[in-house]
Amino acid sequence: MALGRNASKKFLNGEEVKAFRISRGLTQTQLADWLGLTPQAIAQYEIRGVTKATALALKAVDRGLQPYKPTKADYSAVQMHDRMKLLRNKESGEDE
Repeated sequence: MALGRNASKKFLNGEEVKAFRISRGLTQTQLADWLGLTPQAIAQYEIRGVTKATALALKAVDRGLQPYKPTKADYSAVQMHDRMKLLRNKESGEDE
């Protein structure tokens, strides 16, 4: 099967996506809110299907996992990483 530009192989077809949503008692709006999408995007998924990445997100919904939200500790880790990177760059610049 040849894929067009910006196309990906579908992991679930549209019927399977719709069956997932309805069997779990979710509206398109509820599923869209959970996935951070619009209800229109869910409607398109139910027509065109989804890639593996979206299918994995649906599985996370099924398992009751909450969407990821960064914590203060996560942001602190990023700041520390950036500081360390800056220090390494300064040290390597002085050695040259």
